Amino acid sequence: MIKTAFLSSDYPSDEAIDNQINSWLAENPDIMLIDIKFQSNVSAVADSGVSAEYWHASALIIYKVPSENNIRSIKSKEKIKK
Repeated sequence: MIKTAFLSSDYPSDEAIDNQINSWLAENPDIMLIDIKFQSNVSAVADSGVSAEYWHASALIIYKVPSENNIRSIKSKEKIKK
């Protein structure tokens, strides 16, 4: 089954997007990675002498989860090899 995970980061208050992606991948070692779509936006505002920049980054991780039948098949093959 193909699934997605959405991660986002507002700089500088949130954890950096690359750290989030790496953590997510480390927590999900059994998935098959299909693709990662990355987007970043910067906006600036100025009003009455006050100015600010807003940085936002997001990532969409597209991955495949092995089906139960495939997992059992892989485990059976591993046992046979031993």
